[in-house]
Amino acid sequence: MAERITGINRTSLWLAWKEVRAALREASIRDVVDFVDYDIEPDVWIKRLLRQVASGSYDPRAPLRFPLSKSRNFKRVLTFPDIPDVVLFRAIADFIHARARKQQQPHVYYRRADLSHATKAAHAAAQQKMDKLASDYRFTSRHSFLNWLNYAQYRKYLILRKTYPLVVVSDITNFFNSVLHSEVSRAFRNLPVPGEMVGLLFFLLERLSIRATYCDSPGIGLPIDEFECSRTIANLILFPHDRRMVKLVGTQAYVRWMDDHVIGVNSEAQGLRVLAAMQDSLASSYLTPNAKKSLVLSLAEAKIHFHLDTNADLDTLEQKVAGRGHKRLSLVRELTRVWRVALQNEGKGQWEQIQSRIYKLAGVTKARFLRRRAISDLLENPTLAERISSYMRCSGSVAEYLRFVESVIAHRQQIHRDVPLLLLESLLRVETASYSARRILRIAEAALTEVLEGQRDELFAAPACLLILRFGARGDLLRLKPGFRDRRRALPPRLIRAAAIVYASSGRKEFTEVRRAAAALLLNPLGLMVRLVLRISKFSEVPDRYKVRLNTRWDSVKDRPYLDMRMLVSARLLALNRKKNVKQWLKTWAAKMKKERISTFDKRLLARLVT
Repeated sequence: MAERITGINRTSLWLAWKEVRAALREASIRDVVDFVDYDIEPDVWIKRLLRQVASGSYDPRAPLRFPLSKSRNFKRVLTFPDIPDVVLFRAIADFIHARARKQQQPHVYYRRADLSHATKAAHAAAQQKMDKLASDYRFTSRHSFLNWLNYAQYRKYLILRKTYPLVVVSDITNFFNSVLHSEVSRAFRNLPVPGEMVGLLFFLLERLSIRATYCDSPGIGLPIDEFECSRTIANLILFPHDRRMVKLVGTQAYVRWMDDHVIGVNSEAQGLRVLAAMQDSLASSYLTPNAKKSLVLSLAEAKIHFHLDTNADLDTLEQKVAGRGHKRLSLVRELTRVWRVALQNEGKGQWEQIQSRIYKLAGVTKARFLRRRAISDLLENPTLAERISSYMRCSGSVAEYLRFVESVIAHRQQIHRDVPLLLLESLLRVETASYSARRILRIAEAALTEVLEGQRDELFAAPACLLILRFGARGDLLRLKPGFRDRRRALPPRLIRAAAIVYASSGRKEFTEVRRAAAALLLNPLGLMVRLVLRISKFSEVPDRYKVRLNTRWDSVKDRPYLDMRMLVSARLLALNRKKNVKQWLKTWAAKMKKERISTFDKRLLARLVT
């Protein structure tokens, strides 16, 4: 029997689970209750995982894979491991990175939170410097130059402290899919990491990485996940490359955000030498820089590439929106002006980020000038689908939004599987009644039927079931019963789980029906769901780990809090508990939710679904 591995313990797994749990709410693929199961008795599954790892019997389950659109014609494959597997993966990645942190160069970032902190700090320092120049040397040529450059934005988006005459930008071609496992092993050679942990990591990589069916592992590629596991490991692989580049250009001239590079140089000749050195450095790890995106930019070109002026205007506009002291029409006029100026550099450099910011502000201000091009922009760049759909939802009527959703899904050029799923999920944010509500209900019922008949991916089951709950009457919930009772066909596990949980949350009578179906059919997903509800019904007090799930979320486009349907289903499951303390807590919680700045629709939803 193997012994426990240093660094893999209850504390590390619990901390990893907390990080994963927070990320689940923002994931591209969401469970019907965001896997609340794992917060019912966390000690049970964590101890079981530790025993399996210690005994050598641990075996990861086959992960879920789902294509996410990357561009108009291409996609990347998302890997969604089973929860215990991703928690273990995250714990290992965090442990290894903590041991390697001293080797990380000063301006290397791989987590979005760290990059956000660095950009804010750089922007603040630049603004402070500009204010000092403005007061002390108001008319100097340097001050005029920095004003022309838009120095605060230069620091914010490039982080470089010095103003270099030229800037090298580059990234790595197909980075995650190109990483050799042998290079991962080499990156760990000089780290104080237990050999057993490295072996366990490679065991996970072999099982989670993409390979052809029934073929040997190619020993290449990291699974693309949304929990910063592979991102952490990939960052370590580039440490030797970082050291070589810093030795060449200096610490202050080198910035890396995951595989995106920004390097300050003093001449075009130096920039070309840096690109050649970068190619040689990456080649030693069998990686290749992206030739199309590798550029040597002058300051004027960098200003356009990073859209510094437009970003500065958008920063100002965002501050005005946040201040709530300006009339909506004046904000729309200013945004329209910014958009017209931005169009002069359409398609250049980081244009996608400009589109994203402008679509968000257009949604907040309910500006309609982008609606004509929304579908074409989404088809051209489907990674903006969530931002564009939020804009269309907030800038027009519900009927208009439903026409938009149906038009995109039916469009001949819409070839991606994740876009219809995202649009179906977006309907969970719509607030309407009467005819539009029945129309959404029909869309949800059609999606559920297609999942049941195998015509659509089972991932559509969760939003479809939640939409029926959101917009349907009590009698409409009967449409969920075939999702866990149909004996004519093999039902997808995620359909069984979603339909059973939503149906059972309606009351004790409905839960009894689900329980009888589980006993008759002996379906594992249904049996696990029954155990989940029974465990919740045994709470004598509401655990803190359950309470943290029952909070409002923030709609950045509507600019107000809202009630997430998955959170409400978790609350409905809790309402099946008849214990006095639990009922009293739930009543107090509902009263607290009503006092927040949620919509009237959400308040009615809360009253109908919980109290």
